[in-house]
Amino acid sequence: MSDSRNALVTGGTRGLGLAVARRLATEGWHTTVLGLDPGRLEKVRAMAEAEQLPLRAIRADVTSEESVREVFAEVTETGPLHLCVNNAGRNLSRLLLRRPRQDTGGGLLTHSLEDWERTVRLCLTGVFLVGREAAAGMVRQGVAGTIVNVSSGLAAGAYGQSAYTAAKAGVEALTRTWSYELGVYGIRVVAVAPGVMDGEALREKSTALPKHARYMEGLKRFVPLGRWGTEEEVADAVCFAAENPYVTGSVIRVDGGGPPGWVP
Repeated sequence: MSDSRNALVTGGTRGLGLAVARRLATEGWHTTVLGLDPGRLEKVRAMAEAEQLPLRAIRADVTSEESVREVFAEVTETGPLHLCVNNAGRNLSRLLLRRPRQDTGGGLLTHSLEDWERTVRLCLTGVFLVGREAAAGMVRQGVAGTIVNVSSGLAAGAYGQSAYTAAKAGVEALTRTWSYELGVYGIRVVAVAPGVMDGEALREKSTALPKHARYMEGLKRFVPLGRWGTEEEVADAVCFAAENPYVTGSVIRVDGGGPPGWVP
């Protein structure tokens, strides 16, 4: 059995998840990232080889109980898991009700159940499935490990974000609940809640929609530090949560002091 520290990062093939995985691997953690896109998984493998990082990428669906169990069996073959970072998620903007742009006599358009269930399954149920397997493995192998759940500043509520905000609020509630339940095993559970990040997702959307870029620039006035955060700054918070032995049940906000929620 390996004596190295082993970490798992879900949604780790791009953006924040990749920044976290890269930071952990740079600091010596033997890190496994999970993702679905074969092309992105291959890019992570190529990066790890080029930079000689202890980093591997495995395809897994965190919304599938079977897939999660299979990947944990594979991940723990070489040693116990010490750190699990639940990062996989997707922000889907949908109003609860809206009027069609052209009145065709059909009345109001409503938030679909399909969109709700897809978002909650990825952003909350996925955290439950992965966190459950991580905790069970740590207890079985006698590891006083850490689970870090990535939440969001939008957990406080946000315009046009019914499913996402509900899911992220649930993530923070799970974090506190698990910290109560798992402390007896020496397992810590911490949430990290980023504000807006000047990362891959924001840059892609701003490039495609110049109007969105101007809107986001105007929102900076609500942030005391006057800028958006970076993925690396959030990765710093994840590493702090992983290393500090007396932090559990907390939600670490990395938002530049900005107000929670979203300004319409």
